[in-house]
Amino acid sequence: MSKDSTRSSAPENKAAPFPGAEGSGGYTRSNVLVWMERLALPFEKVFTRLAGSANLNPFYHTGTLAVFLWLIVALTGLYLTLFYQFGFEAAYRSVAKMESQALAHVIRAIHRYASGSAMIVSLLHGIRLLYMDRFRGARWLAWVSGVVLALFLWLDGLTGYWLVWDQRAQLINNSFIAFLNRVTALAPAFVSSLLTAEKTDMSWVFIVSILGIHIILFGGVALFFWWHIMRLSRPKFLPARYWLIGVGAIVLVISAAFPVGMLPMADFRQLPGAVPLDPIYLFFLPFGLGSGLGWFWAGWAALFIIAGSIPWLSFRPTPAPIAIDRDCCTGCRACAADCPYTAITMRPRQGDSSSRKFVAVVDTGLCVACGVCLGSCDTGCISMGEISERALWQQVEKRLAPHTPDEKLVTLVFTCERHAAQGARPYLNQAHLSVDDQPIEVIPLPCVASVSPLLVSRALAAGAGQIRVVGCPPDDCAHREGNLWTDGRLKRTRLPRLKKNYENAPIYTFWLAPDSFSQSLPVLSQADESVRSNIKNSPDNDLISEPRLSWRNFVPIFIILGILMSLQAWATQAWTFQAYPAQQARVQLVMPDPSLLVYAADRFSEKYVELPTRLVLRDGEQVLFEQAYPLSEKERNSPLVVENILGVGEHYLTLSLMSNQENGNQLALYNRTVTLNSRQVWIIQYEPVPGSD
Repeated sequence: MSKDSTRSSAPENKAAPFPGAEGSGGYTRSNVLVWMERLALPFEKVFTRLAGSANLNPFYHTGTLAVFLWLIVALTGLYLTLFYQFGFEAAYRSVAKMESQALAHVIRAIHRYASGSAMIVSLLHGIRLLYMDRFRGARWLAWVSGVVLALFLWLDGLTGYWLVWDQRAQLINNSFIAFLNRVTALAPAFVSSLLTAEKTDMSWVFIVSILGIHIILFGGVALFFWWHIMRLSRPKFLPARYWLIGVGAIVLVISAAFPVGMLPMADFRQLPGAVPLDPIYLFFLPFGLGSGLGWFWAGWAALFIIAGSIPWLSFRPTPAPIAIDRDCCTGCRACAADCPYTAITMRPRQGDSSSRKFVAVVDTGLCVACGVCLGSCDTGCISMGEISERALWQQVEKRLAPHTPDEKLVTLVFTCERHAAQGARPYLNQAHLSVDDQPIEVIPLPCVASVSPLLVSRALAAGAGQIRVVGCPPDDCAHREGNLWTDGRLKRTRLPRLKKNYENAPIYTFWLAPDSFSQSLPVLSQADESVRSNIKNSPDNDLISEPRLSWRNFVPIFIILGILMSLQAWATQAWTFQAYPAQQARVQLVMPDPSLLVYAADRFSEKYVELPTRLVLRDGEQVLFEQAYPLSEKERNSPLVVENILGVGEHYLTLSLMSNQENGNQLALYNRTVTLNSRQVWIIQYEPVPGSD
């Protein structure tokens, strides 16, 4: 490729095709989004270079790959549920049995690693939609549903870890108790119910509840996914076959090579020590068990609310929706067929004298102002704000006018707003731009699909030497199908078609990453038929037919993806969290119904029954907990749960009911000398029985 050169360095502000666009399409993206994409593009380009084809760039397929991975999660989850049993010990033993069987332990690993990969790919998909500015206007529903969808996916994975009932589940349980304790008064009741369930063999109720929540959350995922795609025409659910085979094989191999394994069973009487954590789903545990719990969850709640509000936080103007000239419309249906967002429908004509049966009608609440339909209408009946077929033709005339017949024929380049914000930006406002001593004129548009075949043929007839259409790579158009429809129109496979007498004209399409615009600029000699033919028939330059890819394209990409998934599997075992110190133990007082202390006070002394009474828990002479109870109140109180941190070693624990009067009576409810080991939890579950001695 020759080095770009300009005939003059003097700046000249060329007229943008529409006001306020700077040539980038109706409105400009914020500098933050432009810089986000600028930082991401070099990483994306690595995959294109490794594969030698943009068709194998996984960043361009994050949406469909996420759906495929979640489908794997759903199917493997259904299989695992068939062998799952209910109850604390039963659940753990059923999972341990799966882990001991060759097929089941591989399927369990597939379920785990596909879930983590799906979450990563879903987040990448959301980040890409953000910096591509695909969240404003009518796209708000897809964005908000996507944010909620991500939350549901994370919660679903979290409850999946809870179901195993191992030490990870115990940490999740303890974190949930800490959360309840901070934001509600339900924590004591929850702890008491768990201990009672364990004691009475009713723990299956809790496990069934978690499994039910797990399934309901996945149902919520399906519901929000439907809302996520409901405004799309022709939504694409799954990627190409080679992605299905390649990614499926990678998940299978990694799952067989890295078994999930088992941790010790959750035990209310023993705190976990070092526990490996999944950094995707269990990243919160180091914070969820600490003193900063409230600030941590408040920060994440604020982040979630801000993320969901992004469509309304942008201060940039929303582009104007399209308008259709009813009198001009011929009812050809091309615009309705091409619209990527179901914004255009065909309706029977009523109330006019036209012989046409149908007229195109736009729902402005669904229109995202992509401009795809502008190129669909060869009669110029559609406009978008001040953008129209006539306005675009006037822009072409202005660009061609300064070039005299004595000059070399000018190359006219149409490109999209993504390229205009990235690689094409330096070329937009240069005077007398030339490459290889050939004059170049760059006209940016909302989408390359805004260029109609009629406009292209008129530009050639008006003196343009060559037409270049530079759009986004396959499956990466900011407006979903703009590059595909443009390719089809110019190759005469889709209406409206390029006129047949221009079939062999010097018209070239380039489907490049936004930072690779300069690759389209070197001018080809019209006499160099072999080079022209190679470009026009290049597999990467044809979005209609299947690309001709070989093992040399596939191997590098799938090796990289395999390495990345191996790192994910390794991270779930490598990131170890020291949950509780080794020299720490705890004593836990649990009273399911403290109001029963009234009956204990009846054994105390009749004259003290109506007096305020204190419940005191001591470690030797040290008071660990003290609370007053007005025993005249007979209503049922909330469960009482008190936990204190103690050192490892011997302790003399006493629980007493005492009068507030000086030298008053004292009723010993519990006293015992215990030796606490590392991370041991000594539970005093006191349940006085009315009428007992």
